[in-house]
Amino acid sequence: MENPPELNREGLVAAALDIAGDRGLAAVTMRALASRFDVTPMALYRHVADRDELIRLAVDRVGGLVRAPSAHDAAWEQRARTWARAQREVLRRYPGVAAWLVANGPAGPHAYRLLELLASALADAGFDDARVARGTALIMSWTFTRIAVEDDADPRVQARQPDRAQSFVAGLGEIDADTHPTTARIGTEFFTLPMREIFETGLDWIIAGLKSEPTRPS
Repeated sequence: MENPPELNREGLVAAALDIAGDRGLAAVTMRALASRFDVTPMALYRHVADRDELIRLAVDRVGGLVRAPSAHDAAWEQRARTWARAQREVLRRYPGVAAWLVANGPAGPHAYRLLELLASALADAGFDDARVARGTALIMSWTFTRIAVEDDADPRVQARQPDRAQSFVAGLGEIDADTHPTTARIGTEFFTLPMREIFETGLDWIIAGLKSEPTRPS
């Protein structure tokens, strides 16, 4: 970043997101931020208590970028898919944010806005509160965990870890097809499925499962 923002709380969050977009959330360190502003790391603590607070602020800012523009009267299935796709579109810009959400939960006010958007879509479908809670949890869990898996394979962060999928694909040629006949038959497809296809298929199956359950009388 050639012209860093002003060194204040807002500027630190902006710089954190810039680093996260370039190299993933794990690369957001106080030392890396200090170098952006050409100051010592200690100078940053005038504006945030610690790295944890900064990361939480940055993650909430990412949540503010997520918009799910389905009309309120649209079918609940459309609203749920739009929600999940909007999350994926934004969170994939910042590798590591999805995994942080899985591990830490809500980062701030935007998390509750987004929760309301998804939960209200299911409630408007006529599901009772117990099914709304479970359906919301399933869609959220699938969305964030799949994005976290995709992040692990992202070129921006992959240099820090081995390419496990490539190793498995290479190993398929050495397995005994008589001992592992199904793996030998579908292994290559399994390890090379497009990530978007996996994401959409899982989302479809969760929604199909929810649709198969009876709704409460209107």
